Amino acid sequence: MVSYRTEPPAFSCAGGLFLNKKLPQYGVGMLKKIVIFGVCLILAGCGGAKQVVKSDITDTQAEKEVLIEVEAESLIAPIAGNILATKEQGLEAAKRNAIEKAIGVWITGQQIVSQAALIEERIFSKVGGYIKDYKVLSQGADGEFYKTKIWASVKQADIRKQINDLGLLLQTKTINNPRVVVLVEEYVNGALVDNQTAATIIMAELLSKDYKVVDQEQLDKNKKDDQIKAALRGDEKAAAQIAKKFDAEIAVIGKVSTTVGPNKSEYLQNTMQSSTELNIKVVKTTTGEALFAVSKKGSTWDLMADSAVAKIVAKTAEDASKELAGTIAAKLYESASALITVKGISNLNKLEEFRKALRYLDGVADARTRDFVDDTAQVELTLKYGNAQLIAAKLEALKGWKIKVDETGGHIVNCTISK
Repeated sequence: MVSYRTEPPAFSCAGGLFLNKKLPQYGVGMLKKIVIFGVCLILAGCGGAKQVVKSDITDTQAEKEVLIEVEAESLIAPIAGNILATKEQGLEAAKRNAIEKAIGVWITGQQIVSQAALIEERIFSKVGGYIKDYKVLSQGADGEFYKTKIWASVKQADIRKQINDLGLLLQTKTINNPRVVVLVEEYVNGALVDNQTAATIIMAELLSKDYKVVDQEQLDKNKKDDQIKAALRGDEKAAAQIAKKFDAEIAVIGKVSTTVGPNKSEYLQNTMQSSTELNIKVVKTTTGEALFAVSKKGSTWDLMADSAVAKIVAKTAEDASKELAGTIAAKLYESASALITVKGISNLNKLEEFRKALRYLDGVADARTRDFVDDTAQVELTLKYGNAQLIAAKLEALKGWKIKVDETGGHIVNCTISK
């Protein structure tokens, strides 16, 4: 006959002792916890010293090559009677364009102008070394031009390292310090509150990245303005009009909605749970259209409702502000225009030659004559990428022309053609 003990046996070890006594009448759940706790004590007391196994794997491993895929194109004047040379020149121009796009991620147009010779020597002169692979997507006549479009695999890490070695690397690229107006409302449990936590954090981040920001006090004085109310409701055209009033190029509009209440978790009773959703649009003043949108969500808990709200609003606003600071610059870079004012144009034929020369530049989608009085003309450029500062650098390097850039600012380039 087999008998079973109703009492646990005694265990002894270096770490402690369980006596052979009857257990009190606990519930099943509590009994499980006691048993688990006891096992942990046994393992802690009886376990011997663990042998440390030294790994032969070192921390230093070969870094993988970082590549970025881009599509780039060039539009050049064909070389009369030499299609082979035209194709080769178009291909090289397209490769250079691919590298130029990569460079634009990390340095400003002002730097490209001021360091043009250095960048040309260290980067553009070695285009082939930065392209891992490429494929010609299309090549042929495009009106009076010759167009080449390629796909390229660019060595992103190599370019970034070279720019860093030159001391030109920026964490965030800004486009001539654009001026920004920030209009963000905050709601808690559906009610509008006076807090400006999100707006303040966004403005601080933009200022730290050399943007110019409209002072909040100026906006507070105009809170009852119908256009501001419309902008806060998401009206992009109204936001653009408000931005124009404050001479801003960009309007950041949006809403932060937060809910707060007792925490439903059984482990966090007597605390407050807060959840936030932040939705922001970035509007370009000149067009009244949204460049992009940013949405962030988050939740947290705290002993006090106000603290829970403040913590999660600050966290989502910080995340959004970093994305805004980087993306605004990139979007402006991709959708820019430039107005070229040039002196030294002697006649209409010279003006047409100059307009065509501008149209041939990589990154230029269109060139239109706007004005011509005496020896001064204005040509407006629509850019596929880049900005006025980048165009200024290209003008001074334009073959067959002696052009001196007198001034650049915003989307303006003033220059003179030497006779």
